[in-house]
Amino acid sequence: MPYNKRGTYRRFAFLLAALVLLAAMATACGKGKNENSGASASASASASASPTASIDPDTVLATWDGGELKQAEFGKYEAFMNVTNPQMGMYLSIPQYKEEIVKQYILQKAFAERATDEQKKAGKAQADEFKKQLDTALKDETNGASLKDAMKTNNITEDEMVDLVVTLATGGEISTAKENEVKATIKDADVKAEFDKAPADYNVDTVRHILVSFTDPATNKERSDADALKRAQEVKKKLEDGGDWTALAKEYSDDTGSKDNGGLYDKTQAKTWVEEFKNAANTQAIGVIGDPVKTEYGYHVMKVEAREAATYDKLSQTDMDAIVSTLVDPKMQTYIQEETDKLKIKVTLPAEPSPSPSASASASASASASAPASPSASASPSASASSK
Repeated sequence: MPYNKRGTYRRFAFLLAALVLLAAMATACGKGKNENSGASASASASASASPTASIDPDTVLATWDGGELKQAEFGKYEAFMNVTNPQMGMYLSIPQYKEEIVKQYILQKAFAERATDEQKKAGKAQADEFKKQLDTALKDETNGASLKDAMKTNNITEDEMVDLVVTLATGGEISTAKENEVKATIKDADVKAEFDKAPADYNVDTVRHILVSFTDPATNKERSDADALKRAQEVKKKLEDGGDWTALAKEYSDDTGSKDNGGLYDKTQAKTWVEEFKNAANTQAIGVIGDPVKTEYGYHVMKVEAREAATYDKLSQTDMDAIVSTLVDPKMQTYIQEETDKLKIKVTLPAEPSPSPSASASASASASASAPASPSASASPSASASSK
């Protein structure tokens, strides 16, 4: 689990993530039953109705300069998320997240209202495509029934879902236009300067590791720092004595993302890992089993098998785009915050019933479930699936 936890300004990508997930569900249609199990599980998981369903529809959840948001409207958005993106929908049961999501939704509405005719046309086109995907998913023999059940349980119709997409997609056109405007100001020299701040982040390393976590997965009990370190040192000794990485990783490693393949992370960009793990991958002698490396996840016994040093002239277009995003994101975050502040939003959420322990655990786990149990990125409500 040595991966970075990241969050960017891309909150609207969070609001629109449901479109991507439903598209994936539609794409899965026609495949074998086993291949569709993930999509079916998503639809089935979404069948539980929103915890706020008992709130009076006329309850005002928020006001702003120009309008008010009632439960009747926002409840449909909650239902939309429960159906299309149940993991993210879980966040709506957590008050501090829900308040932020309410603000995001209101800003998206405000953006949609001031969109140009061209932007409205683009938003409508996205909604039309969403409707095609939804129709396909509903007709699918494997997933259609689960999706219909989820929509019925959450009391939302196909037309209501499409209407929501019109608003979200049209509002998204405003933020996309601003992002493109900001991108146009980024020069090659800016990208080079950003790369030069930490060129080793772009090294491509092949690493084997065995993680001894601060929590024993077999008992779910915490391990003390001393116990975790002792276990890691035991693993290191066995490896140095000729122990097999594959066998020892299966026996000792608590990293579910790599324990079954000998702890291997093959040709991985260093910046995806948390700082301590990244530094070890970039500096540890190649072919040597180093001393246990401590991260927030536990102690890692590591061997760097290969390292390809990065140079600016060899960066891929994907890396260049990522650096541009690194430069754009803070400016966009400022823009989104300024636009939110202009609306003077006042959120007045009513007290809600406490979610069940299992629901709370699921909501808490959903962030880490969005990423592999490994050294890399963990999603938050404000993070997009694309914000790598």
